[in-house]
Amino acid sequence: MRRLLVLATALLLVGGCARSEDTLVPAPTRPAGTPLPLGKNDLPLTAGRWVSPDGFVPALSVQVGTGWTSVHRYADAFDVGRPDPQRDAPLVVVTFSVSGASSAAAAVADLATAPGATAPVADTLAGSPAQRLDVLGGSASVYRSRDGDLELDGAQGQRLRFLVADVGGVVVVAAVLVPDARAWAQRLAVAAPVLASLRTY
Repeated sequence: MRRLLVLATALLLVGGCARSEDTLVPAPTRPAGTPLPLGKNDLPLTAGRWVSPDGFVPALSVQVGTGWTSVHRYADAFDVGRPDPQRDAPLVVVTFSVSGASSAAAAVADLATAPGATAPVADTLAGSPAQRLDVLGGSASVYRSRDGDLELDGAQGQRLRFLVADVGGVVVVAAVLVPDARAWAQRLAVAAPVLASLRTY
């Protein structure tokens, strides 16, 4: 009888331990930073890390310094930019979006048909292999995000850079837009740290 009691106690302890271990599941990693609110308006950003709007999958975050703003914030696209102090236009805009293309290769092939597009070259985006290409000039739509909330057009004197990657099974497209291509190198240097800071969760 004593042996049976000891055995039952041991089984209860083992069962209790198993249940305890089952509850020790790490909580999902939450992006560190301030969430961007959904909407379309000129939102000044404080220096620091900002997280993609609610519904944007995969969740992304970027680091910006002082003087950055955000205008478009949707479940399929968002942007950050530096406004031109001399006129109602940006100096540079960096956009992040989800493509409706079936694959990263298909998205790149579509972008490569734009007038003024350069040949794709290998790069990285958020730690994932990516393809990069530029679009110089133009006068028509070059890219639309999955839900159509972001559309980037070609324009005379403008330069666009696209980076396309498969991030966790989702085609993510980052773009740098510089309205005055003559200042491309200078503006790209401003955008480069933002691109390099991109993180996914």
